[in-house]
Parts: sequence; structure tokens; C-alpha cells
Amino acid sequence: MKAKIRKPAWLFAGLGILCIALVLIFFPSKPDPVDPLIAEQAAGYQVVTVMVTGDGFVPNQIELIPGVPAKINFKKTTGFTCIKGMIAEDIKLDVPLKKGNNLVTLDNLEPGTYKFHCDMYMYYGAITIKEKTVS
Repeated sequence: MKAKIRKPAWLFAGLGILCIALVLIFFPSKPDPVDPLIAEQAAGYQVVTVMVTGDGFVPNQIELIPGVPAKINFKKTTGFTCIKGMIAEDIKLDVPLKKGNNLVTLDNLEPGTYKFHCDMYMYYGAITIKEKTVS
């Protein structure tokens, strides 16, 4: 007659806990990224985020209020795009775009429309400063 060898349940529980501990040690969770524009908005800036994608700038039309300084975050989430920079000749901007957040500050722009494009002239957009309305 053969004796059955039973593996205790605590052995399996211990192995499970060990596996979870190893995963937590070697793959720690990353902290949630903080939006860099929250503090800027609190300081009185109007803020806009423009996603830089493989299909261009999203949104590609930005409307701003005159007389209020602005911060535009050209957020590049991938390296798989030909867009390496943003150029706006009318306001003398030539901004290299790295992966992640790319903040551009705009102060004292006159009402009007300012066009911008990628460094290869493939993708376009516009920043419009609205006229002040008199109530």
C-alpha cells in the first residue's frame, strides 16, 4: 500500500506570497504623473494641451483670450511621429519637441490668428487670439 503525500496548503500560500513580493520588488508601481499645467493655471495662465501624434496636432485650432498670458503644452506621447518641432514664424517660435511635455509661454499677443506647423511642413495648426468683446 502506497502512502499519499499531501502538500500542505500553507506551502502553496507561501509560494503565492513570495511571487507577489517578487513582482512588487522588481516591478514597482509608478506614481501618477502630475499635470504640469495645474500650477500654471492657478498662477493665472490660460492653459491648453495639444497632443502631438502621428496624425499631427490635436487639436490643431487653439482659441485664447486676449490680455491673459497662456501656456501651451505640446504633449508628445510617442516617438513614432515625424514631428520633431513646432514653428510659428509670426510669433518667432521654433520649439524642438521631445517626448513628454513641451511648454510654450505666450504673453501679450495681439488679437489675430497665428499659424504654426511642424518642422517638415506636413502638419499645420493655428492659434487664434479673440477680439475683446465690449459688454
